[in-house]
Amino acid sequence: MKNGKRVILAGAVSALALALAPLGANAQGQKPPIKLGLITPLTGPLASYGKAQELVMKLAVEDINAKGGINGSPLQLDIQDSSTDPGQAVLLFRKFAGEGYFGVLGPMTGTQWETVSPLANRIQMPAISVNAVKPGITVRPWTIRLQPADDTLMPEGVKEFLKAFPKTKKVVIMADVREASSKASADAYAALAKQNGLEVLETVEFSSRATDFSAAAIQIKSRNPDAIFAAAFPAQAMLIAKDLKTQGVAAPVLNTSILWTGPFINHVGDVGRNWHVIGFSTNDAGPAGSDPAVYKAMVERAMKRADASVGQPFNVANWGVSYDGVMLFADIARRLQLDGTTDPIKAREAIRGEFTKLKGFSGAHRYTFRDTGDAHIPTTVLAADVDAKVWKYLGK
Repeated sequence: MKNGKRVILAGAVSALALALAPLGANAQGQKPPIKLGLITPLTGPLASYGKAQELVMKLAVEDINAKGGINGSPLQLDIQDSSTDPGQAVLLFRKFAGEGYFGVLGPMTGTQWETVSPLANRIQMPAISVNAVKPGITVRPWTIRLQPADDTLMPEGVKEFLKAFPKTKKVVIMADVREASSKASADAYAALAKQNGLEVLETVEFSSRATDFSAAAIQIKSRNPDAIFAAAFPAQAMLIAKDLKTQGVAAPVLNTSILWTGPFINHVGDVGRNWHVIGFSTNDAGPAGSDPAVYKAMVERAMKRADASVGQPFNVANWGVSYDGVMLFADIARRLQLDGTTDPIKAREAIRGEFTKLKGFSGAHRYTFRDTGDAHIPTTVLAADVDAKVWKYLGK
């Protein structure tokens, strides 16, 4: 396989024990590890996302293994690079299923999750999504999603945004309507505008591969909206922000949560001063119901370990969901009395059973589960603090 594999093991497991593990880990006084797979982009346009996810998940693995692992077995997280390619994600998912892993975290984007979630049910492999936001793509009973979907995030976010900008009556929607997730966001914005009595002046289309957004900015300027509802990833959002500034467009911008996870805030500068995102946590505090001590410890350690590849200061933001994805698998395995000696097929079936029973979970965040298999976290709006290069709660 063209992509390399990264393996995270308990620090207490020595290199010698690993070398002898195939001969019988119990002979070394250590049960075999419980293996989970992570599918995330470590190369390509979303590499910074994958590296941020890897960083935070390492913290979760360390925390679990520092407390003795799971029923005497260390947790092992094997990380594979999807390069944001749905086909590659499928290959990696099948690889983990064929090699005795108990479950998979990821893949990252809505397009990849929409491909893998049905596959997980066909081959009976538990999987948790901790990033995808497109509604309606989690397939039960073998998959669940900790990352809240846009069908709950966006209504709450738009409501909070309109509270902060009550004079908003006319809006422009901006999205890549040829990309599935962005198109879904554009449709959701249109429906929410109607529900809130807003007039949609126009839906301005762009390509996520574009490098020049001046025409789109001119088009938006000509419509003179009170606000802009956008669905753009960081690379495109930075270019859009620059061209809107050049055209003198000062209307506040609300972007979906896909912008919040990346290093937009670290690089956008003054042109991003009027940008906002739908989200639920900052470096200062987690969402309602979070455990302040757990969340603070995770943020502090993540910020210390982060480098320029994920943005400095590191905006931990919703990466707490990735931390909790590992914690949820560990919690389920612990309650089921699973360990590294458990037959993987039986372990997967038992985990699937727990997926169908989940009503809530508390880690760094607190989640409630919907009948769709998707979790929810109370949502608000964050504002860009371009001077400090961090996201802040709107109005604070």
